[in-house]
Amino acid sequence: MNAEPRLARIAAAIADPTRARTLARLLDGRLHTAGELATHAGVGAATMSAHLKLLVDEGLARVRPQGRHRYFGLADGDVAHALEALLRVADGRDAEPAADIRRWQRPEMRGLRHARSCYGHLAGELGVRLHDVLCSRGWVERAGSAERLTDTARAALQAQGLELATVAAGRALYPCVDWSERREHFAGAEAVALLEALLARGWLRRRDTSRELVLTPTGQREFVDGLLAG
Repeated sequence: MNAEPRLARIAAAIADPTRARTLARLLDGRLHTAGELATHAGVGAATMSAHLKLLVDEGLARVRPQGRHRYFGLADGDVAHALEALLRVADGRDAEPAADIRRWQRPEMRGLRHARSCYGHLAGELGVRLHDVLCSRGWVERAGSAERLTDTARAALQAQGLELATVAAGRALYPCVDWSERREHFAGAEAVALLEALLARGWLRRRDTSRELVLTPTGQREFVDGLLAG
């Protein structure tokens, strides 16, 4: 198949402002109903249904029926990383580097920069810092074409009360360039399991209306001042 027409169709699907807002919402890695996405995008239910059908048909989103409800999420990690890359490209169009700094200093962006979910894993300043700590302590080892946490790392994290779910063989960990920090954080199944453990421990909590993750007082003490600093 000629890739050019397919690329044009994908680009057109993303380019629509309503679909772009919808895809950005789905970057939190969670499943949402059409009604929730319609409210977020500021459109009616019928309009959102048409947009979601196109996103599913183009392989950018997936739908999971459950009872009377249908839940939508991004199709996979490749779509999430493509969207993050487009966000970085879009930010890079600014004529002055200072414009990018000013954007992330705005009050509504500071929390998002500090910590956010990127298709289920931790991103932002805390995500990059976690990546650096895991690497500096030798807690990451090569596993085929990707990486994974060492047994020492799992034991140390468990000692901190972070129970990581077992993940299937495959891309357990791999680097993902961070949208705001322009440095790497970890993506992959183990990165997702680690964020879920941080949430379960109460060190981070989600916001209902955005990808922002809020660091709790306990998280500041035990995660930032403890695990990441020790």
